[in-house]
Amino acid sequence: MNMLTKMIELTNIRISLPNDKIPSKAKIRDIVAAFFPKEWPSVEPDTLITSYTPKFANPHCTVQRPAPSDDPPIEPLKAFIKFHNPSMADLEAFQHLLPSKQEEAVFCTEFGRTGWGAQAYGLFQTEDGTFGRVDEFLDARTLEPEDVENTEIRADVARGLAAFHAMDLAVEKKEMATFYEALVGGLRKLRGMETLKDLGRKGGVNIDKLVDYDFASQLETILDKLEGMGAKKGWCIHDVQFMNVLVRNDPELGESKTVLIDFEFAMWNYRAFDVGGHFMQKMFKWYDGESKIANCRRYAEEERRHFCEEYVEEWNRRSGNSDTSEKVLLESELGYLLAVGFDIHNMLCVMEGEDDSDPLSLVGLDKLFEEFVCQYGEILAGAQ
Repeated sequence: MNMLTKMIELTNIRISLPNDKIPSKAKIRDIVAAFFPKEWPSVEPDTLITSYTPKFANPHCTVQRPAPSDDPPIEPLKAFIKFHNPSMADLEAFQHLLPSKQEEAVFCTEFGRTGWGAQAYGLFQTEDGTFGRVDEFLDARTLEPEDVENTEIRADVARGLAAFHAMDLAVEKKEMATFYEALVGGLRKLRGMETLKDLGRKGGVNIDKLVDYDFASQLETILDKLEGMGAKKGWCIHDVQFMNVLVRNDPELGESKTVLIDFEFAMWNYRAFDVGGHFMQKMFKWYDGESKIANCRRYAEEERRHFCEEYVEEWNRRSGNSDTSEKVLLESELGYLLAVGFDIHNMLCVMEGEDDSDPLSLVGLDKLFEEFVCQYGEILAGAQ
């Protein structure tokens, strides 16, 4: 059995989580011990330092055991456990395209070997049916919008994305057309929906123009342009919000400063989707409790050019292509619109499905609309 097969094999663990799904220290120990059977099984649960986070799409916890008193440890002292929740409602239209948990583990395992991702130790299922994965613990913080104004951090994010896009994996490449049929079709269905307008008014934000806007036709134009220019494709993350980029607190010599995480929506697509999406996400902080719009400036043109220069160098090295940074930049301007359209679709789906009129989310949604209209206008002006 090769390492890749071993790493993604589903391990059944003979424990059950309680109804609230919050594991005890003993159960956390047992989960990690399933993948590290030499030292972890004998660890006393009370000596563990654990932290459980129930929020976000998937609950997770960190765990640290004491260092052995005699010899150096032969297994990790720390680990990160991610518990998989059923997919969120805003992705319902794309359920048939999502990677399986085993495929997601392949992405994590292979990307971890590039140096820009966390190592995946193993995939598990408990007796109560809970799926999860044990990963390398990273001493890191989440990327802040201002961080990408740092040349070194920006370069690392660019090279990390290129490394992910260029991976050669034994994972099924779902048809891109199916993804865009779901996206464009969903936007057409949502267009003009009075319930969405009413929710905007309820939250104090007028989104009538947004709801009536013909995103579907505009995206079809963008897709034609990408295909016409021979835009390159690769494995894309699709969720490149800054919460999914970590910055190491104390990287070792030669180690990347940034790490990309969360591949639940990874699939084959235009690389421009992630590159343009990264540029767009600099202006948003989706998990902030005070404002979803970041208090910083947009990605400057010289920063975008630098990003694409770093990206294409890594892409060419891994793919064997001879692309130019100018080509990546042109693709990214169109990918920006794809990423904005995707986020708008998902937010409208959540609003409609959950009767959500949160004012902060509505303001963020309106900002996305502004970005789409502005970027689309610039592209049309450039084409004339």
